[in-house]
Amino acid sequence: MIEQDPTCDPYYDSPDWKPPRWRVVCSFFWESIAKPPGERRYVNKLDRGLLFYLMLSYMIKSLDQKNVNNAYVSGMKQAVSLFAYPLYTLTAMNIIILLHCGYLVGSIPAQMSLSFVRPSIMIPSCEVFWTIMVMLLSRASSAKYIYIFRFFQGMSESICYPTMMMIIGSWYKPEEIAKRVIIWDMTWSMFSGYLQAGIYTNLNGIHGIAGWQWLFIIDGCISLPIALFGYFAIPDFPTTSRALWLTTRDKAYSIRRMQEVGKKGTRKMTVKRFVRIFTTWRFWAFITPYAVYITGAGDYMNLWLAAENYSVQMINILPTIGNAVALVSGYFFAILSDLTRWRWQLAIATLIPYVFGNLVLGIWSVPFGLKFAANIVPFVGSSFFSQFMAWISEIFQDDTELRGYLPAIGNTIWYCMYAWFPVVAFSASKAPHYPWGYWAAFGTAVANIIGIYTCYLAVKWDIKRRSLVRNKFGLYVDREDLIDSCSSSLGDIKGGDILEQSYEVGAIDR
Repeated sequence: MIEQDPTCDPYYDSPDWKPPRWRVVCSFFWESIAKPPGERRYVNKLDRGLLFYLMLSYMIKSLDQKNVNNAYVSGMKQAVSLFAYPLYTLTAMNIIILLHCGYLVGSIPAQMSLSFVRPSIMIPSCEVFWTIMVMLLSRASSAKYIYIFRFFQGMSESICYPTMMMIIGSWYKPEEIAKRVIIWDMTWSMFSGYLQAGIYTNLNGIHGIAGWQWLFIIDGCISLPIALFGYFAIPDFPTTSRALWLTTRDKAYSIRRMQEVGKKGTRKMTVKRFVRIFTTWRFWAFITPYAVYITGAGDYMNLWLAAENYSVQMINILPTIGNAVALVSGYFFAILSDLTRWRWQLAIATLIPYVFGNLVLGIWSVPFGLKFAANIVPFVGSSFFSQFMAWISEIFQDDTELRGYLPAIGNTIWYCMYAWFPVVAFSASKAPHYPWGYWAAFGTAVANIIGIYTCYLAVKWDIKRRSLVRNKFGLYVDREDLIDSCSSSLGDIKGGDILEQSYEVGAIDR
């Protein structure tokens, strides 16, 4: 029927279709509102499946990432005898074990595992194990057990962010990516403080369990059904998807969209390709912004509030003002990014608030209000990595695996930096004033701005060197990859070259 009459295709859109004015206005906030009916139906389906799961998955990660600091100032220090471990000695140790060792051990093997196991199996399995580790934290009786559980959390979590960036960059078009990355990355980040304050107030001591322990228990109870939902929700990649919520026509249309944009499909990870990833300018140029991303300002606001004798509830709640600022500003930057496609420019713009915050706190002898602002304003730039990764998903669209290895190794390097930097620059003995820590963070913010601009120049050089051409989406591709489709009709499309060159799973060639 579709072959005889393409208008029967659920994703057929007439070339003459024009959106009403109200849809055009609303599309500034959510671009799919002004898309043709067929494509809008498809994108909404993606949002209900993939994006919804991403939001839930990151919610539990966001809660957990803030739990250690919140739990420390809410009773964990006394409960597990951490008096000998100042807060940022404890935090540094957690980072060494959870993020340095955990990510270091897990990052590369996790990416390599995708040559053998589907993301829709690997990621949920790791999240189930992660959930178990979270709940065991509530039973930790000493710092030693906290470190052990956090290490295994880091190892199991190492696959999630890089692989999800690969997936989201493989299903969405350029004008759709930034907003969804922001929503995934930041929507739930502000709720940890409110949850901690509510638990401490209402559950502390219930059934003989302390408030900080209830936080880990509830976190685990929330994360388990989300992890199980991942087995169903994760669609893998367009060329390899077996998701039950996508029809055969959905999957074929996904491949067509990827072709039009110029994205390459997944490829088998050979030893030659693995080595090549780490020997090209692409990897080393874009790893640099990870290595020098040291925030400083805003990270230690709870210690400053504690020194000002605020209550436990206020210590947990006031920093969430910054999270609210991050949510609003992040979405604003995402809208601007998708509309203008100023990817690297906005990445630099998000670093400027850190320059301001670290400069003011480095001076320190300023009025209380300015000091409070210096702890809040940097949250305006919290979407830096989201902007940076949206840019990476575009310029590296010809290499799906690189889009996974880059954040995987980048996160490892960044966590290695944070394993020692807070101990040296933000020693607990100096809290809440760090004589040179904020100046060091100020310097790294400036260095990061220079690094981003250097990456931009390198990309321009590569475009000229490879004689790439710009397609209708504003992306640079090889001339033979140009596709100019005037309709969303699938016709006889079966995936073409992109499907033939793609691999589902397979051993690494030797």
